[in-house]
Amino acid sequence: MAQEPRPSTSNDPIVLDSCGRHVEFADQPESVFAVGSEAPALLTAAGAGDKLTHYAGSLNVPFDNRTSHAVAHAERVVEDSHDVSYEMIINSGADVVIGTDITSGVDLNSLAERLEEAGIKMLTVSGYCAGFEDRSTGGLNGFDQIYHDVESYGKLFGTERAAEAAIDDMRGRVAAAADKVQNSTGEQALPLYVPAAGTLGSYGHESLISEQLELLGMNNVFNDVAKRYFEPSTESLVDSAAEKIFALYLPTGTSSLENDEQVIEDLRRRPELNGLPAVDTVGSVFPLNYYYSSPGPLAVDGVELLADRLAGQ
Repeated sequence: MAQEPRPSTSNDPIVLDSCGRHVEFADQPESVFAVGSEAPALLTAAGAGDKLTHYAGSLNVPFDNRTSHAVAHAERVVEDSHDVSYEMIINSGADVVIGTDITSGVDLNSLAERLEEAGIKMLTVSGYCAGFEDRSTGGLNGFDQIYHDVESYGKLFGTERAAEAAIDDMRGRVAAAADKVQNSTGEQALPLYVPAAGTLGSYGHESLISEQLELLGMNNVFNDVAKRYFEPSTESLVDSAAEKIFALYLPTGTSSLENDEQVIEDLRRRPELNGLPAVDTVGSVFPLNYYYSSPGPLAVDGVELLADRLAGQ
């Protein structure tokens, strides 16, 4: 006979899934070290922004007011999240570190074990699980991964009602954005990452921008690429015959690509896009601040921005 579920009590540990790795919390964390821009916004959406005590990442992020407030009151550890080290995490004294590519290139299990031995738990933002080999996304798509994280952090910090309300709001906004372009004709879309210097990047099936395009009735020309991010060949870019180009860029306040007009001009000068008519067609290139397509609540703002631009054509 199956055992009935045991009612939860205040003494029960909380177990969260982190890319297929189970993380158990005996007590509610009091301080969070956020690595990257997604974790702060996910925390505030979950109603736990006041737990953010340390932040490693850019301040040039279009955070909402609550998240901006939380980040402003946290200790800024380092500007580039890629520069976070094990020592920085340990020295912070935080109870849990939540982030994206924490100490890039290090085996996640080994890092998690080292941190746990030092008394710090580690959670990975779900939208980046597909970027690690042998890591599970739990079968969730990009937006559902965002909702999953908000729900998890609400559970962890005892703010379930705030988290549930935030998830309901985001779901409604995403659905409304899709309705704005419900008559879309299924055009071929090319998602690009446009760096201020260097090679153009693109996004495959595992990326959030691919899901945003699909929601808005378009097909990612690289949907058959089972990666989040990669650098396509010049031949594949031209052969894609994309009808629309969605160009993600990262304003830093000091780069040569700080606004939409500069991005469009840069693309039209790129020799690797010669032969792709869409790059020179008025109304076919859609620049977008990179953060609006990262796996956090800003992705909802991003799909709204794209829907408005497409509907306004």
